[in-house]
Amino acid sequence: MVQRKYISILLALLPLSIGGLIYICFRNENILLFYWMKIFNINYSILRQVNLDDNVITSYITYSLPNGLWILSALLLFNIFLEKKYLIIYSIVFIFISITIEISQLYGIISGTFDILDIFTILLFSSIGFAVNMNKEKNEKL
Repeated sequence: MVQRKYISILLALLPLSIGGLIYICFRNENILLFYWMKIFNINYSILRQVNLDDNVITSYITYSLPNGLWILSALLLFNIFLEKKYLIIYSIVFIFISITIEISQLYGIISGTFDILDIFTILLFSSIGFAVNMNKEKNEKL
């Protein structure tokens, strides 16, 4: 049972890691992640060698997909560490905050660029997270 929990944690961290790699490879170096990497003396220059053509798909992968992956990771981690009675409410609050942050960018309350694709991505990956969590709960009952 303990081994199964560790596997679940690793699988939940996988989308987070992929989103982080996308940031490291393709995002502008003035974001907070790069500041942390410099503090911890992490050399990421080899990952910055990847170049993608500038089109709609690569723009989505670079700017929207990481957010969806991180939301998915958080929802999967909630399912592992939270009591079942709190899972739904924490998940809904987390998704609400994510959407609120995105909408706040539209009105200049929070710095960043509003993109309707980000809202779509939040909702899509939230749905995936809910589906995985509900399916896992059903399988545990069997």
